[in-house]
Amino acid sequence: MSEDLPVSEDARADIVARLDALARERGVRMLLAVESGSRAWGFHSPDSDYDVRFLYVHAADAYLSLFPPRDVIETPIEGLIDLNGWDLGKALKLMIRGNSVVHEWLASPIRYCADEAFLAALAPVARAWRSTYADAYHYYGLLQSQWARFIEGRERVKLKKYFYVIRPAIALAWLREKPDAAPPMDLPGLLRGVALPRETFQALEALRVAKRDASEIGEGARIPALDAYVRAQAEWGLSVKGKAPKPEKQLLEETDAFFRKVVRG
Repeated sequence: MSEDLPVSEDARADIVARLDALARERGVRMLLAVESGSRAWGFHSPDSDYDVRFLYVHAADAYLSLFPPRDVIETPIEGLIDLNGWDLGKALKLMIRGNSVVHEWLASPIRYCADEAFLAALAPVARAWRSTYADAYHYYGLLQSQWARFIEGRERVKLKKYFYVIRPAIALAWLREKPDAAPPMDLPGLLRGVALPRETFQALEALRVAKRDASEIGEGARIPALDAYVRAQAEWGLSVKGKAPKPEKQLLEETDAFFRKVVRG
């Protein structure tokens, strides 16, 4: 599995410039910006979007206003660049509720900007909130949505969409085998830690080679070895779904204090 995660120097410079301009325009401080789509997952095409996701904070006074700003920044796609982000408060609240998206962002192999002091302080908070339950819930939901949208009930499918179901399927296998370790975001990283059945690996490798050699691999018949593997991991993911653990009061207080500290700078 190729480990190339190409972001050209020109594209990176453009993205960083847009992030800087957005920070000035919205009056926010960027904390982290990463690639979160197929370019970070390890199965991009030359014309794949740059799915840039970021965390930010406003100045402290903004949080004391009668009319606080929205907790998301959404921008229209320009060319191949899709730029959207969350206020740190929103991100932490979602993390508390068991949302694993921020954990994925932290695992992205492509970073466009990062406040290293912030990341060092966030790391223990993120570790404390991470759970196998939350990650399994996240990857099971992702797998099921992609499976239903692109694979289920079809005899012929867009073959590249298999990558979108196989990544969460392998992430579930990772969680099953290594519950104490957060799964990598990228497919090559997952494959270094999870051994696939021989037929599954061969089918995935053949698909990867086809995608590498052509930007669009088109439609084809369903791939039984991949179907069987995805179904097996989905069954396990479903089995571990349940009620989210109740947040611990001390951890809630520590997370709240962390948020205030970051906002105050």
